[in-house]
Amino acid sequence: MKILMFSGGLDSTYLAWRLLTNNDDPDGVHLHYVSMRNDSERLWKKEDIATENIVSYFKKQNYKFIYSKSKFEFFGHVSCGWTSDILPVIAQKVALNSYGHKIDVLFGWTPYDLEQPAVRDREDRGVVQNIWKSVVQGLSNRQYVNEKIQFPLIEWNITKDIMFKEMPQDLIDLTWSCRNGGDTPCGQCHSCIERNQYVNQCKF
Repeated sequence: MKILMFSGGLDSTYLAWRLLTNNDDPDGVHLHYVSMRNDSERLWKKEDIATENIVSYFKKQNYKFIYSKSKFEFFGHVSCGWTSDILPVIAQKVALNSYGHKIDVLFGWTPYDLEQPAVRDREDRGVVQNIWKSVVQGLSNRQYVNEKIQFPLIEWNITKDIMFKEMPQDLIDLTWSCRNGGDTPCGQCHSCIERNQYVNQCKF
């Protein structure tokens, strides 16, 4: 089973779409969304809406998959840290409930993500992979679980221009990329900037 940590952004939606339209895993695909709620980022408000709309879209296409969601609330603090430190811990709980299946956990990181110095540094130090490897040891079904998180979009060298060319426009329109989570895209965060590199007029 492929467990994709799904956010409703362009990257994870593209990866979900690729997996569901070319499903070669006999145990299927499980999309799991974590609503990361905190004071310093409002992204979750838009992601909550985007993920529900995208899942409804996939269901209308008669794609076969499992969908689940959870909340991580961290209010009352100035800094919330890295989302990627929390996702492996939650992925462990999802994997635990897929007993009997061979399990791969997937993140929708892209080659562009690794161009960010802070992300590149964390990847070089194996921060996310080390967290995942550690929490896998707590699983009763760990013999079925791949100890390495998979990053297919990096492996396939998928960039935003490829996503826009390949993915249906009505599905693209359901995604949300802006990190600031306002009523309209800010155009200033790294996600907005990357997205706007490839189209003259993005539809958010």
